[in-house]
Amino acid sequence: MSESLLLLLLAYVALAVLAAAALIASSFPILIRAFIVVSATALYFISYQGWQAVQGWPARIDVPQRFLLHASVVDEPDKTTGSPGTITLWATDLSSGEPADDPRAYKLEYNKELHSNLDDALRNMRNGIIQLGRKTAVAKKPGQPLDFTRIGEQREKIEIYSLPDPALPEK
Repeated sequence: MSESLLLLLLAYVALAVLAAAALIASSFPILIRAFIVVSATALYFISYQGWQAVQGWPARIDVPQRFLLHASVVDEPDKTTGSPGTITLWATDLSSGEPADDPRAYKLEYNKELHSNLDDALRNMRNGIIQLGRKTAVAKKPGQPLDFTRIGEQREKIEIYSLPDPALPEK
């Protein structure tokens, strides 16, 4: 457990003790006291989930349109445990055109094609080649009608590529 989580836990325990002491000494009806205790307990769990996103845990949000890839971890699907598999990317958002912020972790559903692209990208990164990424729309095959029955179908594809060599001016 990290120090910040431990401090947060101690702060919540202190708040719970203060609330309990105030509720014991109060003249509120028992139903209102019970509601306050249940609400405070629920707020602990809600705020803990919020802290996970703040602390840099992988977020299940969309990957930026353009990004700089730092690292990735692939958890392949496992039929014996029923795990669907995930891909975690550490990337810096480059879509704003401003100086890059700190990297963020993104959690994605497992995709075999993306897995092989990330393997190639990590090999290139070990050789010192900077890897960039972008989201592109999945092209519909010509003559293929729109299929609205595939609601969860992935309509965007993540493409990983090497940073192009800079164009130097002639001497």
